[in-house]
Amino acid sequence: MKVFISWSGETSKKVAEAIREWLPQVLQTVKPYFTPSDIEKGTRWSSDIANELDDSMAGIFCVTKENLSSQWLMFEAGAISKRVEHSLVCPILIGLENSDINGPLTQFQTTLFEKSDIKKLVLDINKANKEHTLEESVLNNVFEKFWPELDAKVTAAMKAGEVGDAHDADIRSDREVLEEVLELSRALAIQKSGGFKLHDELNKRISNFLVSYRVIFEDDWEHTKGCLENSEYFISEQGSFIEPRVSDEGNNWGNRPFLLNSYRRLIEYIHKNNIDIKTAYGE
Repeated sequence: MKVFISWSGETSKKVAEAIREWLPQVLQTVKPYFTPSDIEKGTRWSSDIANELDDSMAGIFCVTKENLSSQWLMFEAGAISKRVEHSLVCPILIGLENSDINGPLTQFQTTLFEKSDIKKLVLDINKANKEHTLEESVLNNVFEKFWPELDAKVTAAMKAGEVGDAHDADIRSDREVLEEVLELSRALAIQKSGGFKLHDELNKRISNFLVSYRVIFEDDWEHTKGCLENSEYFISEQGSFIEPRVSDEGNNWGNRPFLLNSYRRLIEYIHKNNIDIKTAYGE
């Protein structure tokens, strides 16, 4: 079972790292996903995060006073909530009370960072992990064993946050956040319309069309020009370049079928999958 862990700001990041390391010790079949350490440096975030959001069955959001209005955190919480029950969208309040929360996070059941609340959260995740649910007695023992480790790390992160310089916090600019949210929105839209396999297939068909277009109108231009000058041999009186209406579309114009077929397959694919791309003038 995958659990998506979201953070924004230095204290939140340290708490998220601690939870990422701690949770699989308590629930061995749970696989946390934490950004950015789970993404190779230099790669774009959108497809990685979209895939993980789509695959995750729960989301943990590390909320601190410095990220209460984080657009990125709110977006990821909203994206997870569209896939799973609201009970599995879990904002953990670090150094905050429920009365401190406003906006979109109020629709979710929050968890205070205290032993009883964290234990209830772990029990809820365990119940949702139906294929690998631990017996409650076993989970209680494991939780008691590992709780002090998490408590110590989070407490240390909170203390460091209180004395740290606010300018050192890992806070992205509004423009960076909005650009990433837009890019991720597009990636999630691709997932909703059939996933990245569908996107890859569209890319392949576009590539075939562009390559064939270049072959006809660049690499073979002298031959193409001659064929167009003698178009009566290659296009019927009732036809057009796209629909020549002749028995043999190659007919000594060897690469033309490649172009025509790649164009037709691309158009067919766009229409079949209801992709929002114009394929005719005036649409």
